[in-house]
Amino acid sequence: MYCSSKIDCKLTSQYHYLASMVQFILSITRSISAIAMEHYNHWLVVLIWVLPVLVILTIITIIIRSILTRDRPCVDPPSNPFAAPSSTSSSPPGSWDVFLSFHGGDTRGSFTAHLYKALHDAGVRTFMDEPELRTGEEISAGLFNAIHGSKMCVVVLSENFAYSKWCLKELVEIISCQRTKGLVVVPVFYYVDPSDVRHRRKGFMEGLRSQKNAGSVEMVQKWETALAAVGRIKGHHLQKHANENEADVVQKIMNVALLQASMKVHGEEHLFGVDSVIEEIYKKLQMELNEVRVIGICGMGGIGKTTIAKAFYNNYFNKFVISCFIENVKQKSQGADPLVWLLEQLLVKLLRKNDFKVTDVGSGIRLLKEILCFNKALIVLDDLDQSIPSDLQIKLCNLASPGSRIIFTTRDANLLNQLKEDIPEVDIYTVKKLGQNDSLELFSYHTFRKSMPPEMFRELSAEFVTYAGGLPLALKMLGSSLRGRNHVSFWEAMLIKVQKIPMDQIQEILQLSYDELDETEKAIFLDIVFFFVGNDKDDAVYAFKSCDFYPDLGIPVLEERCLITVDECNRLQMHNLIQDMGRKVARKEFNQGNGRYLRLYQENACERLQNLEGADHIELLLLDLTRSKARQLTTKIFRKLCKLRLLEIIDPHNILSGDLKNSCPELRYMRWSHSPWTSVNAKFRSQRLVCLDMSYNRLDSSWKPPASLKSLNMSYSKLKSIPNLSELKVLERLLLQGCQNLSKVPSTISQLSKLGHLDMGSCRLLRELPESIGQLTLLRLFNLSHCVNLNQLPETITQLTRLNHLKLECCYNLKRLPERIGNMQGLITFHARWSGIEQLPDSFGELINLVHLNLFWCKNLTALPDSICKLMFLKELNLGGSHKLKRLPEELGKMQSLERLYAGCEEINELPDSIGELSSLQVLNLSACRNLRYLPGHFLVYTFPHRMEK
Repeated sequence: MYCSSKIDCKLTSQYHYLASMVQFILSITRSISAIAMEHYNHWLVVLIWVLPVLVILTIITIIIRSILTRDRPCVDPPSNPFAAPSSTSSSPPGSWDVFLSFHGGDTRGSFTAHLYKALHDAGVRTFMDEPELRTGEEISAGLFNAIHGSKMCVVVLSENFAYSKWCLKELVEIISCQRTKGLVVVPVFYYVDPSDVRHRRKGFMEGLRSQKNAGSVEMVQKWETALAAVGRIKGHHLQKHANENEADVVQKIMNVALLQASMKVHGEEHLFGVDSVIEEIYKKLQMELNEVRVIGICGMGGIGKTTIAKAFYNNYFNKFVISCFIENVKQKSQGADPLVWLLEQLLVKLLRKNDFKVTDVGSGIRLLKEILCFNKALIVLDDLDQSIPSDLQIKLCNLASPGSRIIFTTRDANLLNQLKEDIPEVDIYTVKKLGQNDSLELFSYHTFRKSMPPEMFRELSAEFVTYAGGLPLALKMLGSSLRGRNHVSFWEAMLIKVQKIPMDQIQEILQLSYDELDETEKAIFLDIVFFFVGNDKDDAVYAFKSCDFYPDLGIPVLEERCLITVDECNRLQMHNLIQDMGRKVARKEFNQGNGRYLRLYQENACERLQNLEGADHIELLLLDLTRSKARQLTTKIFRKLCKLRLLEIIDPHNILSGDLKNSCPELRYMRWSHSPWTSVNAKFRSQRLVCLDMSYNRLDSSWKPPASLKSLNMSYSKLKSIPNLSELKVLERLLLQGCQNLSKVPSTISQLSKLGHLDMGSCRLLRELPESIGQLTLLRLFNLSHCVNLNQLPETITQLTRLNHLKLECCYNLKRLPERIGNMQGLITFHARWSGIEQLPDSFGELINLVHLNLFWCKNLTALPDSICKLMFLKELNLGGSHKLKRLPEELGKMQSLERLYAGCEEINELPDSIGELSSLQVLNLSACRNLRYLPGHFLVYTFPHRMEK
């Protein structure tokens, strides 16, 4: 019999089996019925025939159900036994760009690790689970939410994949999301045959057999169906003897991920009345022209300038070679040189290097010119004011290459008019208020999560909308304050209250949302207003937890009320008007005699603090003495601050005469650079302090920091030796940068078992590190740059297998590295420019996760080991100025991820033949190669995507 499909074949085989079974049952039944007819009655004969018929029908039903269940392409399970309630979601939709599903034992330390690093370095938000998430019998809420909150999923199918019930459970959820939500699924058949996955053969059959006791029959069938479905999806097939290698697959996956990834800026998900505005701006920018065009978006605060700019950016950023969006320039540049700050932010975004620093305006402009003149760019600078010199804006427009577009947002229309005098091409768009229909939709969304309010609230909604006058921020705040309020009487009372506030007093409207918070949520909000805006959310959460503020409950409430946002870098942000409202609330409390928040920055700040009444109520104090003439304070006032939790003192000199013993017992967080103290031993020892910033201090080594500290910053202090830190069992960050009198690190540093960040840069007298440094097994960043007298690293440093970043720049006397440095396989960046390193150990090629290797101007470097060509994920190799280096490794072409190669070395006279195989190379710098005599023939016709420098 001819089988038209695999299902037909199975039906045929099942048919033969069924026919033989029926024939056997019927023959037995005939014999038994003949005997019954002879010895008993006809009813018994009927009964004898009914029973086998029922058996036959049951067998047929089971077989058909089995066939249909096993072989349909993808099923929608009747219910998801692993689903967590939506209220527990920690990963809202779109919170991850890519979810990685894999068997840990097969690929966690190899292919999946490389893929994760590549995605992470490219700015793709990637979820890679930790083993502790896989506990219990059900899929954890964290994994469930991560899958549902991802845009794309990469499933790495390896030989032991089906042996893991967790891999199979994840796969069921992934296939379900593919079918119901359009999740993009990319399978990687990691040295397994796709047909073996599709038909559950070999290891996948054996793996499923081993899971028979791990789940019900129905669950095992779901696993089989999910494997069959993923086996049918076109993906990447890695084979031992194929042309496509792992680096190629990683690059291809990254290319797909970048299309899905949020290179977008964090903005509103539900927009109303914005599309027509974007279209109008598009026309004004004349996007089809290959010339530089500039537009300024202006309007009052809260009218939606930033929202519009973000929406336009997110729609069109992928039409440009490079792009960046710098938000809230006015606020974030305060306290710094605005010009240097803005230049640094531009370069950080354009180069995608978060740790990039600008030392001076000249060098920043030169680098900016180099970037912009080659690349069509989209640049948005949000919330400009007169503090940013117009020269930079003019320079930015002049440096931009043809086809670039530049957008400014500002409340100051005069700033744009002034700019137009120098750059006639600048156009201006003034944001209009929302119309009635768009206003109603925006209000309704934030109130009811739907575009139109229910009938019983429609008339009241229209009155709130009319009052808000088309101002988006007011509409959002009013709508959020009414969310969940289902009684008409409450709405009517709120409307009466709102209508008493003049519309031009926008802060009064914003305060309505604040008034609805409970006392703990209000405390969290005001702490953020004064102390944590622009700071990492996790740091704030730790501080709040130490105060029993329950931030896991409070912060989501503030987000729901639109009082704060969390940006893509996990930093707490809020609208300027909302921050001003918070300050106004605190000021009102203070004037009523029960103020908890105090910010002093006037010329008489010291005098005001000395004469302060109600000091026993103060919980947060920001004392800025930058403009103060008299800076002498006695400690008496600090003894009165018995409830102080957060303290920052800026630019003090010759203050705090007296004793601080028993002062500020509730203090949790203290920032105080340039402290005049020499000892804190008996004077100040708060037992609840979790973060202490004492940079530029005069402390000696006799003081003992509180054991409760999680972070300690003593950078640029006069310390000659590190204080006894043995009691700091929970310390995670220790910053000692610029301690130029520090000559020795005690062996007891190994007792800091939780330490993850150690910065000892510019400790110029430091000569060696203790052997015990290798016991800091949780260390992820270690900075020893500019330790000019450091002459060796202990061999034990190679035990730091979790270390991601090692900085040895300007370590002039460091000649050699530990031979077993290859053990440090967690390293991502290795920076040793201007160091005295003479050679790299052979084991250096075992640093499989290394992405950046900087050996610029290592004047003693004579050779590179051939093993360096094993660094398959290296993107940048800088050898410029290492003039004793005579050759590059012959197998350099194996470094398929290499994008930037700086090899300007005088002694190099030829390039290896394999250099033309560097398929990812974008920049090749051969400046200073004066003795270069030979270029490979095929290299001459090789075209680089960007440029070659000579």
